[in-house]
Amino acid sequence: MLVLGYSGHRRHGWKGNATAKLASRLRHARRHPTLFDAVTSFGEEIEDLPLNLFPLDGVGHDSAAAILRHGGVVAAAAEERFTRFKHATGPGGNTVPPSQASAFCLAQAGASIDDVEHIAFYCDFTPAALQERIDALGPHLSPQTAERVFAAYRLVHEATLSNDRIAAEIAEMFGDQPKATLHFVPHHLAHAACAFHSSGYAESGILTIDGFGEKSSSAFALGGRNGIRVIEETMLPGSLGVLYMMMTAYLGFKPLDGEYKVMGLASYGNPKIYARQFEALFEEEADGTCRTTALARGDFGEHITSLLGPARKAVDPVTQRQMDIAAALQQGFEDVILRRLAHLKATYGIERICLAGGSALNVVMTGKLARSGMFKETYVFPASGDDGASVGAAQYVYHQVLGHPPPGEALRTMSLGPSYAEGELMRALAAYDAKVSFRRVDDIEETVAGALADGKVVGWFRGRMEFGPRALGNRSILADPRTMQMRDVVNERVKHREEFRPFAPAATAERANAYFDMQGVGRSDFMEFVVPATALGRECAPAVVHFDGSARIQTVDRQRNESFWKVIAAFGRLTGVPIVLNTSFNVRGEAIVCTPQDAIRCFLSTDIDLLALENYLVVKRAGKVLQEDMAHPAPDD
Repeated sequence: MLVLGYSGHRRHGWKGNATAKLASRLRHARRHPTLFDAVTSFGEEIEDLPLNLFPLDGVGHDSAAAILRHGGVVAAAAEERFTRFKHATGPGGNTVPPSQASAFCLAQAGASIDDVEHIAFYCDFTPAALQERIDALGPHLSPQTAERVFAAYRLVHEATLSNDRIAAEIAEMFGDQPKATLHFVPHHLAHAACAFHSSGYAESGILTIDGFGEKSSSAFALGGRNGIRVIEETMLPGSLGVLYMMMTAYLGFKPLDGEYKVMGLASYGNPKIYARQFEALFEEEADGTCRTTALARGDFGEHITSLLGPARKAVDPVTQRQMDIAAALQQGFEDVILRRLAHLKATYGIERICLAGGSALNVVMTGKLARSGMFKETYVFPASGDDGASVGAAQYVYHQVLGHPPPGEALRTMSLGPSYAEGELMRALAAYDAKVSFRRVDDIEETVAGALADGKVVGWFRGRMEFGPRALGNRSILADPRTMQMRDVVNERVKHREEFRPFAPAATAERANAYFDMQGVGRSDFMEFVVPATALGRECAPAVVHFDGSARIQTVDRQRNESFWKVIAAFGRLTGVPIVLNTSFNVRGEAIVCTPQDAIRCFLSTDIDLLALENYLVVKRAGKVLQEDMAHPAPDD
């Protein structure tokens, strides 16, 4: 049995050509002095609602597809990796459905759309769900604002999000209406399903947290042998995710991308300075839910500036004031979630917890949760954002709707994307013949480890592309973690990003404990947690230890990713430090590379020294070559 999961969609309601839409967006941005103001609209021809009023036209980003065979995940990929537009959002702000991701998943399964028996979509925007959203928000809005907001909701729902419109979009994507049964899975159930059914737990609590779904921003459910049962929901305008997004924009960063920057920036600030202001924004109930009713204010921007001062422009330098605001935001966010989970544990007696939703990617929070000992085990679905809801929607249909028992074992790998055969590698290299030289290397892991030990920065492209936001050793940029200078080199010459952002360490699973305090975490195969570095870690790997002594650790198991493990182990034998700096193979503003062509283009546009493309070592012709004779082997499919 094949089940195809699906997240994201096209914003159908926009009219006019792409050039006109982009010009409209740019005019709008120019009218506003800060990025914080510029995020107040999504689609001018559908609605012009600020993000804090939860515009339906803000739904649809991060489109992705996943396919299950008899309940096992065969493939999953985000559309952004194929289109090269981050979050599958193109010029003018329009989103696209996962057409290329779906085609890849079908090909990986050796199937056509006619072989698929069930299609699962990650939202269920019925008229009743829309009315529940309206009923939840209505008491918090002025009559004039409510009239405008709800009119926009109804317009977008009809044009873009109704179940009939989604069914029509699926038919457009595949050329005809598929024979498969189409299921609409409520958004937070899709998030909950990917967490619980991927965890391997027999039973657990499940908390999902994001910006918003149909009518809520968070849900608590219980998972067990009879499936998933939602117990509590946080209705709009309560939304930790949207508040964090708005504050990300206020601090001069781009929502959906800049939250990681805010999290890193928070380490440099003093959370006490603005604690009182954030206490007014995080309105906690006795059960730990957070209402954030300030988000429903029509003058939210003015309200925030009255509390915290002027917003930072994107081009302005980051000051200590922004660091302190970020620290207070992060501290408040962590405290609210940890208190909420403590209440849920006490109320329902749960021993294990699963997390999903975009806010579960806040690895500082998840690290503190795991290390707190609150639960015996903590599981975070590695692709917790809306892309991962494609997996969850399919899993919900397979296990809950169709009644198949939970899998009983954890999802072992996120290497669920495409890989490329020898002939495809050769064609990509031939296309750049004037710019690169290459040779086949039988011991590529040993060779790369030696280059890293010599101070080289290496692009590492091997095997199936990872699913989710993290590069886990298949589409990575690698470097020596032993000096602070290497962090600056990778930030400035390769990634072109802010200097305050930390890099992640990838360590062999068997030796990670010596360098990082894994208490309560155990392992972190998918960079799910931030943990403290030990004294040895701080001494031996300063390039991957953040300002506050923490690290977003990846533990690499030989059985799960043998080639990447071999690189780290070989580097350890050469240097005594079984850790490498691991960051995603992309540059600022670009999706992680997918194809060999993507990897070569990124390699040539940066100061990466070497590219390991499967078993081929690639160098720039204009630069230093490893040996005089760089013979090109014949293509071999």
